[in-house]
Amino acid sequence: MSSEERLQAAIRLEPPDRVPVAPMIYYFAAFYAGITVHELWSDWKKYELAIQKCFRELGPWDIYYNICPYSPEAYQACLMMKVKYPGVDLEPDNICQFDEYEMMLPEDYDWILDYPGSEALLFSDHTLHILAKFLPGFAGEGWKARARLAWKIAENFLRWRLHFRWWRAQGVAILSGSQSESPFDQFSMSRSMQPFTYDLADRPEKVKAAARRLARPFARTHILLTRLSGVPRMLLYVHRSSTDFISPKIFAEISLPPLQEICELLIQAGVTPILHCDGNWDKNLKHLRQLPPQKCIIQFDGPTDIFRAKQEIGDIHCLFGDVNAYDLVMGSPSQIDEYCHRLIEEVGRGGGFILAAGCEIPPNAKPENVKAMIQAPRKYQAPA
Repeated sequence: MSSEERLQAAIRLEPPDRVPVAPMIYYFAAFYAGITVHELWSDWKKYELAIQKCFRELGPWDIYYNICPYSPEAYQACLMMKVKYPGVDLEPDNICQFDEYEMMLPEDYDWILDYPGSEALLFSDHTLHILAKFLPGFAGEGWKARARLAWKIAENFLRWRLHFRWWRAQGVAILSGSQSESPFDQFSMSRSMQPFTYDLADRPEKVKAAARRLARPFARTHILLTRLSGVPRMLLYVHRSSTDFISPKIFAEISLPPLQEICELLIQAGVTPILHCDGNWDKNLKHLRQLPPQKCIIQFDGPTDIFRAKQEIGDIHCLFGDVNAYDLVMGSPSQIDEYCHRLIEEVGRGGGFILAAGCEIPPNAKPENVKAMIQAPRKYQAPA
């Protein structure tokens, strides 16, 4: 099987010739290659050389988890938070820091609900509307700032498409063609945690209505972006929808409806949703059964019991994870190998599994541990 065929088999819950592996590497690449994090983020060529060094010396792996954007503007458009960058706001070897800052204001819910323009433009216009108010170099310029921002973000997708050529030449599948927070999670991050928590208490119906209003234009925007980048999969972040942040009731009533609508629209257009589920999702697993079966990838980052997830949703969704960050830093290759063996045996049973770290490879992970994780699927076969 090719890497793309392994990935497609995993999505369909079919047994592949071996479990595909997809390490999420960015900060780790800087430390492994001996460059600063500032260089990794500010110099596209150095980023490429660093990640390729990881691939040659610690890989190969099956799926490239494309995360590093060409521009800070594209990164902030994806996550919708104020970001402090190494070498600019922080020391050159620091990782990026996210500032709980009110980029979005309460009246912006009404801006969404009363938007007079084309529905197709609502999500992109909302994103540019928020970013252009606060990004350095763009604030206060109105439509001119939004036009320049749109170009910077589009430039990132064009650069990505060129960047993917090297990976495809190595026989590696590309994970996603576009990325973004879901509407509910975008509100949480751009409003910031405390104000958004008040919103859920003071104006829950408005939050719910605005999130639903964004769902269709959100999907239409990312269908277009996946076509521009040439990869029919979308990384859909739900960083703030776990029970670490909200109750299962709020998830079911406010976060899930637009998320479900987005997934259904993406799938209708031939785009696979990849839900990046940070935090503990144990109590929300049952709700994920409402998403279309054998069409979605669900990524967990550690707090969720992935073995429980296999029992509750593994019959309908491909699972992605879940090697612990602590073990990658403090453990030994034999410990990593043993846990990967268990993941392949139990979560990989019958198909529908992609091996990876819980979220990203930590910047200070031991290279020998990363290599042990990447090599494990070549040693162990998942039971049919």
